Amino acid sequence: MSTISDRQKPPLRNRLRGWLRQHAYSLMYSIGNLLRHPVASLLTTAVLGLALCLPLLLWVVMGNLEGLRKLDTLESITVFVAAAEAAGNADDDAIPLPVDALINELAEWPTISRVDHISPQQGLRELQTSGGFGSALELLDSNPLPWVLLVIPALDDASALTDLLARLQQHPGIESAQADWRWLHRLQGILQLARNTLQLLAVLFGIGVVLVISNTIRLDIQNRQDEIDVLALAGATRAFIRRPFLYTGFWYGAMGGLIAVLIVLLAALWLGGDLARLADAYNQQARVWLPPPGMLCLLLIGCGFLGQAGAYIAVNRRLRELNPA
Repeated sequence: MSTISDRQKPPLRNRLRGWLRQHAYSLMYSIGNLLRHPVASLLTTAVLGLALCLPLLLWVVMGNLEGLRKLDTLESITVFVAAAEAAGNADDDAIPLPVDALINELAEWPTISRVDHISPQQGLRELQTSGGFGSALELLDSNPLPWVLLVIPALDDASALTDLLARLQQHPGIESAQADWRWLHRLQGILQLARNTLQLLAVLFGIGVVLVISNTIRLDIQNRQDEIDVLALAGATRAFIRRPFLYTGFWYGAMGGLIAVLIVLLAALWLGGDLARLADAYNQQARVWLPPPGMLCLLLIGCGFLGQAGAYIAVNRRLRELNPA
């Protein structure tokens, strides 16, 4: 036998319909509130967009620098073959069997992409033509240059490159191996500093967005003070009073994020020429890296939630004063 409270409780479908109706009302009311004050709404979203575009722009720049870093992290490691390995070479440019075996062995290493070679005769010719030592080299009785291998690593991590260099230096067929990647350590340090700065800026500007929207909603609450007082006296719940302001805060945050995305897209296209020239210095072709559409959508939703957080802070402060049921 059902109790009186059970009979008076509305069906779940009716409660769900009422809940959806209230949200639809709050949604439309928030949009109408923004359209009633277009200039103020546009100025607020423009300020939010400018604030959000700085960390977003730094993120895009970081993505493009990461892409360039992976294009050609290290051109080559210079490997000098041991003299015993190259002995007995009858032909000027013919590769001795030990050197050829060493090239094939290194080419099979998973950490090496390619192995090129420079014969002693080729190195001597390059010195004669471009080194300015032509007359001095003619006085030599024999060619003092060793066989040189240019090892192209298939790595872009500084620690892994250091391990590869140490392994090459310990190889019995190699006299010495040299590589100057101090610039790589500096680049990775700069990129890591930029990543940490990006994270700090994202947090700081996120807090700034929350504070700006909170202050904007607070002014909106003051303009609707009488309406809120009447609703509270009529028995409106906290959720009913809070809901339109939360939607308004969401729209402020989402539209600010949209403006930031548009600014960054235009800036990325504008910087595309500089990126192409930088990639050309590495003999590579590069395209401007932009965040994928799914990530941009998540960014807009995240900005909307930041706006809701700011609105929630402002509304709850007023609700604590009214203390409605």
